[in-house]
Amino acid sequence: MDQSPFRSILGTNHVPTERECDMITEFLLVPQTQLAEVQAKVLEQEAILQKLKAQCEDLQDNIKAHRAITSLIRRLPDDILREIFIHCLPHNRNPGMCGTEPPILLAHIADSTLESRDNRTLQWVGRAGNTPLSFSFCTPRMQGPGREDFPSIADTKRLLSLLSPSFSRWKKLEICLDGLPDGLLDIAKLQDEGGRKPFNTVEQLSLRVVLPEDLVSPSEHLRKVKVETLMGELGLMSNARLKKLGLYLQYNITLETDFLWLTQTIPFYQLEVLDLQGLDLPHEGCEISIDILPSILQVCPKLFAFKANVVFPDSATTQSDPTSRIALDRLKQASLFFPDWKDNRILDFIARCDWPSLTSIYLRKLDAGFSTVYLLSQLVDRFSSTLTSLRLGSYAITPQTLIGLMTALPMLVQLHLEHPALSLAYDGEEVFEPYDELLTREEAFDDIVITHLTPKPDGTPHTLPHLRFLKWERNTGFTDKALALLLQQRFASPYSPVPLKQVHIVFGRPIQEDILPVCSDLIDAGLDLRLKYPPSLDGFTGETGYWKKEPAEPLDNDHQTLGWD
Repeated sequence: MDQSPFRSILGTNHVPTERECDMITEFLLVPQTQLAEVQAKVLEQEAILQKLKAQCEDLQDNIKAHRAITSLIRRLPDDILREIFIHCLPHNRNPGMCGTEPPILLAHIADSTLESRDNRTLQWVGRAGNTPLSFSFCTPRMQGPGREDFPSIADTKRLLSLLSPSFSRWKKLEICLDGLPDGLLDIAKLQDEGGRKPFNTVEQLSLRVVLPEDLVSPSEHLRKVKVETLMGELGLMSNARLKKLGLYLQYNITLETDFLWLTQTIPFYQLEVLDLQGLDLPHEGCEISIDILPSILQVCPKLFAFKANVVFPDSATTQSDPTSRIALDRLKQASLFFPDWKDNRILDFIARCDWPSLTSIYLRKLDAGFSTVYLLSQLVDRFSSTLTSLRLGSYAITPQTLIGLMTALPMLVQLHLEHPALSLAYDGEEVFEPYDELLTREEAFDDIVITHLTPKPDGTPHTLPHLRFLKWERNTGFTDKALALLLQQRFASPYSPVPLKQVHIVFGRPIQEDILPVCSDLIDAGLDLRLKYPPSLDGFTGETGYWKKEPAEPLDNDHQTLGWD
């Protein structure tokens, strides 16, 4: 540029004449030729560089492959490998008999053969000494989508046989018996040298029974006979240690009145937790007829927690005195799923429930239509003085019903208003509209609902004065400003007995205003505030964490713990 005859006008606003434009064009012929020559040299050098880089990668791969042979991990003695096994086991759940996680994953260190993996598993079990053991034999359903490394029935039988010397130390067992009846019976009959079975030694058992749909006998009676035979062979009645039982029968096997033989094969009288709902969708757990439900509960005097999917048969066949009490003095947590809340048999059932210690209830219905308030009123009449935690499938409940419910539960500490589209407990969630703006005015929970929860300056009583934990999913017709006022008044008002400790809200509408700055003092004081807004309503494909669904609570969940992770 220093040699340019136009140096004086470069970088200025000078407007060139026609003659100057021609002179500039002629002047640029030489530098354009020089640029083309330099670019050609650059391309030549880049080709040489790419070739050198490829040679470097080949050499690095070759060195890495050879160094792997001499790596320390290949030469570690067995005692150190055993310690690595122990320290790599998960601390927050049972280790799974699964090829993608310890201990089975670590068995690939020494060799990929079946014998080597089995030996490593035995070493891990042996290293545990007399420590109680927990095992999970996973299936695709129990592992989740995208996981295909689950054991077959043959693998499960082989692993159980391999681990049989440790049966007496088993404390927890999660297993799915999925296959032909004869193969499942072979597993149920496995014993150690002392005649012990894994099913009659554990304190906690999650048992899923699956008869493949295309192999199930067309006769409903024969299918139930096969289940009865299998359950009898497990030997649960001889298990004096069993306290927690999860029983999940798939493919429309409903516990009806002809399933009363269960009282002869399961020690209900000693159970503290009975889960008939399963971990994921409702059809993966048991369905129990409301006609047999009282008979089952009346032989479970020690129940602390109970979960069931209750159905209504077309023709009622009562097996217990319809006027007798269903007395469960120790029951603290109940989870009851109904097809709808309109059947009078629900009201009759609730009226018989004598549960003086009940503190937590999860109530859900599958029917998307608006419900009568009679069931909720019945629940309030029975349990308002003891109930401290309520999880409610709030879809198709009017604001007036919700306000009335909150008013009648003054001791409530935790409230979870659940939406079906965000819970794995619901099947067929595609029927629900994706955004709150599609709700009618009669359906939407607006500022009036929030106002009833907010302490007033004049001390007028507000609903749920002891509320500390609030999770609200969708149907969020209230404004962000009303929500901010609720949080502030719960924290600062002299008429608020306690501040909110945890508030998680999944909105069904876009954000109106950012309330986090005005709530910063509350967050600094310990409020766990999480607000999740949906993506844009336009052109949304549904692929976002906003739609993440929550599973049901596991069998060993501490039902007295409040709040959420």
